[in-house]
Amino acid sequence: MIRSVIRLTMLLLLLLISSAHAQKWVNISTPWSLVERNPAVDMIDDTIDSFVYGTERGFLYFMERDILTGRIKTTRQREVWAPVKEIRVADCTGNTRPNLVVTTRRGDLFVINLDNMKDIWRLQEGKYQDISTFTVANVDEDPKPEIIMIADGHLVIMTGDEEIEEFSSSEEYTATMIRVADVDADGHDEIVLNTGHVLDAQFRQLEWEFEGDFGQQFDILDIDGDGKLEIVCTLPGVGLQIIDADERRIKWE
Repeated sequence: MIRSVIRLTMLLLLLLISSAHAQKWVNISTPWSLVERNPAVDMIDDTIDSFVYGTERGFLYFMERDILTGRIKTTRQREVWAPVKEIRVADCTGNTRPNLVVTTRRGDLFVINLDNMKDIWRLQEGKYQDISTFTVANVDEDPKPEIIMIADGHLVIMTGDEEIEEFSSSEEYTATMIRVADVDADGHDEIVLNTGHVLDAQFRQLEWEFEGDFGQQFDILDIDGDGKLEIVCTLPGVGLQIIDADERRIKWE
């Protein structure tokens, strides 16, 4: 069973990487959280020589591929005691070394040292009931990244290197996916939610709201090579949709 899941995971990763070839991903790393009862996965590097995945049983596995034989083996593992919801490999502490950031379906958040799989820090148990989505990006003037998430229906920003809450919105959001990028080419990053809300990343104020949502899956990249980022999403019954965030209109569908 484990082998079949790993093979499926690797196939999905290869397909996603080939479709993203030569594109610069918006945030520090690009995770793929698969459907329930399948692992949440994030790559360590783009050669698929190593990756991390999490399971419904609450385990994290650091996998490596033997370059000579092509076989995949588990080199490190640990438990997070609840079903893994989303994971991301990113530098959270500002020392340029990647960390593992993990959320569970119980509302936990872990920042983990990839070398030994031990906690750098974790949220106090029970602080949040649900973390629906998160990303890692620098959204203020200091040099260290932040963890930007939707927790218990609010936009919350935590420092990346320790458990300090920098911001919690009074407004409520139902987003299940979040990205940070300069989507309107004004020289400043925005926080983009798949509910169609676009907020100023530094001041966290709503800049604009799209006429619809961006679907369950979306990403932000310069898909047509014009030097400006587009919001690329898939919508039920519509399919692929490309949104020009600068002009706030549908560019192609």
